[in-house]
Amino acid sequence: MVVRTGVVLALALLLVGCAQRSPGAPVADDTVVAAVMPADFGGTIDYANGSVPPPYHYEWRMTIGATTAEVAWRPGYDEVQPWRNSVDITPEQRERVYDRLRDLGVFELAPDTSEGISGGSTGSIELVADGRNYDPGTLGMSRAGQDVLDDIVDAVQALVPADVWDGFQDQQEQWAAEHPR
Repeated sequence: MVVRTGVVLALALLLVGCAQRSPGAPVADDTVVAAVMPADFGGTIDYANGSVPPPYHYEWRMTIGATTAEVAWRPGYDEVQPWRNSVDITPEQRERVYDRLRDLGVFELAPDTSEGISGGSTGSIELVADGRNYDPGTLGMSRAGQDVLDDIVDAVQALVPADVWDGFQDQQEQWAAEHPR
């Protein structure tokens, strides 16, 4: 009878422990980023290639939605109408981007208060995931911030086919030839 009571008590404690937190559930202080992509994941990523002469400068913005990714590319420093391209994305592609960004620690980034790297590329991210907004401000203002920005750019560029990026680069070269310094 003592053994049977011990087994029942052990099983009861096990069940109580399992009921308190299921695998993958956020902990009480809500600091754990979801291992599974939240349904509301999306946002914008901005990138500028740095301080270079006007014909070589460009900026782009990628907007990640539920079923599309849109890139708006703007050449030079003037207010030129951006070139746009939108592509359909699958839930799997969107989830891969979320996973890469999560693995890079993007959802835990603190604002970079450095004064900046002279002439380096800069960018920013504004993301939504699980009802929370993530905006660590300008990226690329320090060597570490530049490394994070480069990793983010690699992650999001993989979402859009290479021929889209190549097309933007071709347009940029043509624009630069038409707008010499």
